[in-house]
Amino acid sequence: MNSESPNARFPKPAPQENYRVAVERAVEALRRQTPEQLAWLGAERHGAIWRLPVLESLLEVDLATGRVATSAGAAVQIAWQVLVLHYLAVTGRPESQPPAVSFADLASGRGYASVYEKRVIRRLCATAGRSRETLHRAAESLSARPAHGGDAAFDFDVFPRLSVRLIWHAPDEEFPPSATVLLPANIEAWFCTEDIVVLCESLVARLGGRPF
Repeated sequence: MNSESPNARFPKPAPQENYRVAVERAVEALRRQTPEQLAWLGAERHGAIWRLPVLESLLEVDLATGRVATSAGAAVQIAWQVLVLHYLAVTGRPESQPPAVSFADLASGRGYASVYEKRVIRRLCATAGRSRETLHRAAESLSARPAHGGDAAFDFDVFPRLSVRLIWHAPDEEFPPSATVLLPANIEAWFCTEDIVVLCESLVARLGGRPF
């Protein structure tokens, strides 16, 4: 089975392109996907629709159109739509690995370091991660599992075969709260670099109470 890198299959769109182009590319890739691979990825077929567990919810995917909706029929945010379609378009069968590396550990992420820090870590610490109590409530709402590390840590099953760990450090007299998101060491077999940023950013948005 083809194990082409997501960075090659879904290159970052040119500046004049947008999420619409990303959706079109993903739908084209999904047309080549097999039902067996979709099932291996954790999706379940219901007629013309495939249902995929994402965090605490089941999202419904129409492979013909690329529409991704909640179980109540509401369309999801475009970032989640792209992430779901790209996940379902994975052609290889990467090993499921525990969260172990940070974004800073990824060679391909070095050029995104400042963007990642602003869009993920700073935003988390200004919202759900501003205190241990607010983070705990937010993590529970997404069915997170307690984990080890820092002053608080949680594992999130973002997709059936892909989990991430959030490690939070409490503020003190000199420093504000801080955090690290740990990813599987083979995360780049699942998502391209820009998708990894969007994945972490979208998790932070959900922790902050934003809907899919």
